[in-house]
Amino acid sequence: YVIHLPTMAASQGRSQGPSLSEIVTQHRKTSQQLRSDLDKERQDLVKTAEELGQSIIDKLDKGVGKTYENQRRLEVEAKTLERKVVDFAKEINQWTTLYSQFNDALKELGDVKNWAQGIEADLNDINLSLTKVVSESQKRSNSTRSTGEEKNKPAKSS
Repeated sequence: YVIHLPTMAASQGRSQGPSLSEIVTQHRKTSQQLRSDLDKERQDLVKTAEELGQSIIDKLDKGVGKTYENQRRLEVEAKTLERKVVDFAKEINQWTTLYSQFNDALKELGDVKNWAQGIEADLNDINLSLTKVVSESQKRSNSTRSTGEEKNKPAKSS
């Protein structure tokens, strides 16, 4: 602010210039007005700084809140995924056990087949042996009968 003191031209109509008390009073009014304007500017500055600070805090809080929400969601998803992995591992163990049992059963079937083939071969050998024995026995029986019949037959006269 500029203090305007009455100039010489304006005061020419008067014989004297402003008195000292008028100058002091004018100075006090001007100083009071300057303090008042300065206080108003200071209050506006403080209000603006508070608004800026609140805006920054709100944005930070929003970011922190969003980050916290994302972290919570990720933790929930991680726990869900962990449960699914555990369940999947149990399922894999069950399938592995079933596969192992099925594989063992197939091996046993293969063993049974080999066992059955061995028994069949043994039975074929026994059958062949019995057939030979019966055949030999019949031959002996026939030869014994024919020899015995010849002995019992009267000799033919010629």
